[in-house]
Amino acid sequence: MNSNNNILSALGISDEEVRVYNTLLESGPSTAGVLAKRIGLARPTLYDTLQRLHEKGIVSRSLRRGVRTFMAVHPNVISQLFQKRIDHLSSQYDNFLELLPILEQKIVGTLTRPRFQLYEGIEGVQNVLKDMLLYRDCETMAFWPIKSMVELLSEDFFRYHNKERIRRNLYTRAIWPQRESVDIRKNPFLGVGKEFRREIRQAPTEIHFTMGYWMYQNKIAFLSSRAECFGFIIESQEMAVMQRAQFEVLWKISTPITVEPIYTQGFLDEMHHKDM
Repeated sequence: MNSNNNILSALGISDEEVRVYNTLLESGPSTAGVLAKRIGLARPTLYDTLQRLHEKGIVSRSLRRGVRTFMAVHPNVISQLFQKRIDHLSSQYDNFLELLPILEQKIVGTLTRPRFQLYEGIEGVQNVLKDMLLYRDCETMAFWPIKSMVELLSEDFFRYHNKERIRRNLYTRAIWPQRESVDIRKNPFLGVGKEFRREIRQAPTEIHFTMGYWMYQNKIAFLSSRAECFGFIIESQEMAVMQRAQFEVLWKISTPITVEPIYTQGFLDEMHHKDM
């Protein structure tokens, strides 16, 4: 039963509280004395824990013939607590979206200054690409050694990233070097077409690179391969204009990559199914 510790922590339930709840769930109604012996907790500590669990609504208590008994609530109640938390966060998110334009106005004076952010390690490099997911409804351009990037960040990360990119309507044009291409049929999350919000072209044979960049808004995210494992984001309008101009030249001399929808439709079906 220890596997639910991390899940219940999302509701603000500590490991100790999970242990008490699990014990009650397995043993049925118990007095504090019996429970203390089973778990090995001092009674004052156990009483405090039971009180917190009662306040959170996942342990009930009753008094019979002067003896207080504690009982774990049915796990279905916990699902209701999660839904309540989700509804609260959804409401708060809606309020934040209304506030967002006001917050953006407060920083408008700093947006013309170039910015630089450096990240190291695999998690840091993943955070470079997650920055893009803060935006919606815009075009992005990627000069992208996909084989090296997948080796560095993992297929699971790119499945997640592509689902979120599609949901946010971030249309992507990507250029892959030939020696860094992968078989899209075996990597359906890399599909192309309208539903994937993506076009991919293959660069001429003589163009090879293992470090890539991804442009969005006035930002350029640069990522190295596993060999150096770092990334950085530059926010600069002038640099973005220059990089886009170079990208367009390469785009015109690169060859479109296509794949039959039968190989990639499963990824879209999976994504839409989870959204339902």
